[in-house]
Amino acid sequence: MLLLDLLRTRNPGIPLPRLLAYESCWYPIRAFFTCLYHMQVEGREHVPRRGGVLVVANHQTNFDPPLMAVGCRRHFHFVAKLPLFRHPLAGAIIRYYNAIPIEQGKPDTAAIKASIEHLRAGRVVLIYAEGNRTHDGAMNRFKPGMALLIRRARVPVVPLAIEGAFDAWPRRRPRPKITGHIRIRFGEAIAPADLIAAGPQGMLEMLERRIDDMRLDLRRKIRAATRGRLPRPGPGDYRFDDPILQTLRTPDPDP
Repeated sequence: MLLLDLLRTRNPGIPLPRLLAYESCWYPIRAFFTCLYHMQVEGREHVPRRGGVLVVANHQTNFDPPLMAVGCRRHFHFVAKLPLFRHPLAGAIIRYYNAIPIEQGKPDTAAIKASIEHLRAGRVVLIYAEGNRTHDGAMNRFKPGMALLIRRARVPVVPLAIEGAFDAWPRRRPRPKITGHIRIRFGEAIAPADLIAAGPQGMLEMLERRIDDMRLDLRRKIRAATRGRLPRPGPGDYRFDDPILQTLRTPDPDP
């Protein structure tokens, strides 16, 4: 009974079969990434154990959703782009594992409403604030729609950075490499009032700075652990607002 109660606190109100399915995948996926990609997770204690939480992350690769899911013991509800749901089998699977469809390129009120409902039910929602995967390893500026979600949901916001995943599976590569070094860091939770007080643009900039600073610190740690072998030098060495980055970047071929 205590175990079932614990599961229900990780994702309140979700049917037990779905809770068990999520849990059964958690351990093999974590073992997979730990063994092949030397995955390390920092700061998981910053995710509140109860109540609605919005996790805001950068986006490097298709690996990101399962990587981030096994970085925390609470169950995540992911915001995922609509085309992924159009495949009958893949769409059914990602819906079962808590994905929320969003139409890219324009405000999607249905996705925002669904996310708010999950947050108000005491669940964890993860969004990729860039709106798409990086095409060169550097972080992109965040989309403004996130500010509306923060203002309406009024739940703690946890910044999350991932680094090394782009080197393991670059966006233009059809399949991932079979090894790599990936690190994830959860930052300290930010009270919604602090973000709202900064205004729509201010809250975006606050989260951009925190997440990219964490990403760059993780990048330095990976370099130290691999004696400079990874990550490979490139645009990912620079913060999103560094003027040098703008001289190195090429236009995204698939924005």
